[in-house]
Amino acid sequence: MWSREAALAVAILCGTVRGGFGEAESATSRNKPDILRLHEDLFETSGYNSNVRPVRDYRRPINVTLDLALAHIIDLDEKDQILTVDIWLRMKWTDEFLTWNVSEYGGIETVTTRAERIWRPDLFLYHNVNHEFDGWLDEVVVITSDGLVDWKAPAVAMSACPVDVSDFPFDKQRCKLQFGSWNHDGRYIDYFSKNNMGDLASFIRNAEWEVPELVAKRSNPLYNGVPYPDVTFTIHMTRRSTFYVINMFLPCVLLAFVVGATFYLPPDCGEKISFGVAVLLSLAVFQLLVAEAVPRSENIPAIGRFIFVSLALMALSLLSTAFVITLGDSVHDTKPVPGWARRVFLKYVSKALLMGDQSKHNWEAPWDVCNAPSKQLENDGLAGEALTFQNGMCSDTRRKPTVYLPAKSIMKIPASTRKQLECLLQINGAIEEISGYLKKMDTVKYIHNEWKTLAIVVDRIFLVLYIIASALALVITLLNVQ
Repeated sequence: MWSREAALAVAILCGTVRGGFGEAESATSRNKPDILRLHEDLFETSGYNSNVRPVRDYRRPINVTLDLALAHIIDLDEKDQILTVDIWLRMKWTDEFLTWNVSEYGGIETVTTRAERIWRPDLFLYHNVNHEFDGWLDEVVVITSDGLVDWKAPAVAMSACPVDVSDFPFDKQRCKLQFGSWNHDGRYIDYFSKNNMGDLASFIRNAEWEVPELVAKRSNPLYNGVPYPDVTFTIHMTRRSTFYVINMFLPCVLLAFVVGATFYLPPDCGEKISFGVAVLLSLAVFQLLVAEAVPRSENIPAIGRFIFVSLALMALSLLSTAFVITLGDSVHDTKPVPGWARRVFLKYVSKALLMGDQSKHNWEAPWDVCNAPSKQLENDGLAGEALTFQNGMCSDTRRKPTVYLPAKSIMKIPASTRKQLECLLQINGAIEEISGYLKKMDTVKYIHNEWKTLAIVVDRIFLVLYIIASALALVITLLNVQ
């Protein structure tokens, strides 16, 4: 009997002690701050596991909304075709295991915690070329009472970007940042874009590139019949061409038109070829600079096309200069300009080139020495030296002086006088020879000057053709820029 009463007393005592401990524990829990109780209830007592997709129905996918803010374009390597950007990636999804009643926790509607404590989508940047990239930064996430998770992940992303340099330095590039899940298909994680456009409000101005727009697009391709949704942000970039225009394009244009100065040099000037070659080499140096600035591809940049055409025109100008020099050279001194060339080039073409009629006031025609009559000096029956110039350019015939003296006169003319007459005949022959040589030189000079005038007219024709071709090359290059 006593044992029953003792057992009952012990039971009552244990219940009293247990109730005291429960009341103490409840009092301690009530004394904790609401935020601590909320964190404990969400991540500790609830048994939350960051490796489990936070859906109560495992057959339903988690909808992740993406938004991207472009902070800065660090570099676009045209040769390696790599885009390096500073971005802020914003993701939102609903975690069904992280919900609470606001009234039970002092009206707390949001909590912040380390991103590593919760489940996160395995978001991956496709075409990532940064092998040292170990994931998004583990910054804090913001969780609302209805389970909405807001994760802002800043990162420096390096992505492959095919560069089309066809319009360099007036080119526009489109680089894509494609995000999607690496291990989960669309049945488990589905990605959506918050807006059709990305965020450029915090974009820091780049010295080389303008970013007029950032376009977002969701796609849902199928691989083996399984959907793999992704969101692609396309960065539209326009190159600031002022630097390249001033330092590369304008010097090339000036060099191309400076070659026209070679056509103003006289045809017999030996510096025409040297000057043209010097300008040609200078333009070749700019071609090398362009080749170093753009990637090796089948697309030729606009400035490269212009330089190539300019090099070809310069090479043709050197050939035309060599032709003009040969045309005005002395190898033509013994052959007069053909009549048709004199009429076409020295008359009509020279007028069209505003040079006047070169066939009229070219040079005075020399003495007509081709039909110069034979002259014979006779003095009192004394036939002196006969000089005949049939062609002042090439030949002269000289007969030895023959003296015819009457028999009566022989006795009358003293020997000294005869010697003086013979001396005069020799002097006359020398004068005639000098006169014929001078006439020949005048004829040669006339022919040479006529060929030289023809060379100047032809040189002016090449100048006009070169200017037209260079201007067309420049205009076509600028018009072809998209």
